[in-house]
Amino acid sequence: MRFLFFPFIQYPVIVMEMEKERTLSTIKIFLFWFPLALMWIMMAVEQPVITAVIARLPFSKENLAVFGITFSIALLIESPVIQMLSTGTALVKGRQTYHRVLKFMHFLAISLTLLHILIAVTPLYSFIVGRIIGAPEDLLEPSRNAFLVMVPWAASIGYRRLWQGVLIRFGKTEVIPITMIIRLLVSATVLMFGFFTKLLSGAVLGALALSAGVIAGAVASYVFLNKIKKQFLTETENDEEKLSLKDFVSFYYPLALTSFIMLLVRPIITTGLARAPEPLASLAVWPVIHSFLFMFNSMAISSQEVIIALLHDRKSYYALRKFIYLLSAILGSLFLIVSLTLLSDVWFRNIVGLSEELLEYVHTPLLILFVVPVIVSFISLFRGIQIVHKRTGNISRAVALNCITLTILVFTIPQLLAIPGVVIASLSFVTALLAELTFLRWLGSGLEF
Repeated sequence: MRFLFFPFIQYPVIVMEMEKERTLSTIKIFLFWFPLALMWIMMAVEQPVITAVIARLPFSKENLAVFGITFSIALLIESPVIQMLSTGTALVKGRQTYHRVLKFMHFLAISLTLLHILIAVTPLYSFIVGRIIGAPEDLLEPSRNAFLVMVPWAASIGYRRLWQGVLIRFGKTEVIPITMIIRLLVSATVLMFGFFTKLLSGAVLGALALSAGVIAGAVASYVFLNKIKKQFLTETENDEEKLSLKDFVSFYYPLALTSFIMLLVRPIITTGLARAPEPLASLAVWPVIHSFLFMFNSMAISSQEVIIALLHDRKSYYALRKFIYLLSAILGSLFLIVSLTLLSDVWFRNIVGLSEELLEYVHTPLLILFVVPVIVSFISLFRGIQIVHKRTGNISRAVALNCITLTILVFTIPQLLAIPGVVIASLSFVTALLAELTFLRWLGSGLEF
């Protein structure tokens, strides 16, 4: 065993050489990663396209705010299924493991769908949006209507991510972007119909486009999985490692908790924006900025599944670390270039369609957020290492620290500084991510490969 040291990050890891080391070049990693990055990029593009359509429909300011509220709550309900992508990649090795995970996914799909309906049709929704988030009263019922349209959201996302994770596990990453293209085509069709007919409000149209798209993506993922299912089940069934329910729950529970805490960040920010200076403008602009940021973050996040699938030994560790350095440098530089040039105006004014009034709230947050893709790249690396070692509890602890830090800052800064809520959200977001990164580095001390 020997110590490896991350330059400038100083992340100590004990690495044990395996009997059979695999050659893993940057090119090979890139070819494995690129289809996954395309998948995440296409997911990231979907929301800016939707907000661009909403911004061009009547009452754009109100509908952008309503869509942001609706989406943040739907994401929170979806949180238990987010990690199905990593779980399918890490755990599914054959018939028994696949059916164990699939059975649990059925349970989650039924439970979360019923929860979504319960919140939508009872006074719970008024309590969450009106009392907890503190949104203006006139946004309450419009957001409830959009939320009802998103009932299939959580289940569809869960099945899609599980089946895509299995495809990644068995090296079929090339089909992943195809499933996302199908999803985007369906979403775009719904958006075009709504834009030209004006039959629906902008927020309801956005919710309908999201729901239709994720259903189409889940169906496409299952079709591709079905083509290889017989092959991987028979080839690996006899010698696969059995997965007990106890082992699965101990692996997945911290990941599900992690996703819940991660997605809790969005409604926390929404709640903070509703109580910060200039709330309506901040509520309208933050989802647009966040969706733009997610286009860069998505390429960093996609590397987590690459780490899980390809990290086997000392050599692969070095190769993957080098790839993360390159990726983080490129993403941070690109984001900064866009933020400092007229490209930001082109995107937010001409493509997204923000009004001149709302554009004034964009530039300062961009200059604060440019470091986020760099931070997220290294967080993905460190999370991947933890998952490979099945220490998923460490990830939930780090994300909990992120959430606590964010909550403290987003409600404390407005008491100290009279600045727009969207700037407060940006400062809090970056600081919370840095806290998570630092904690993950510390937790990784002593891990073995």
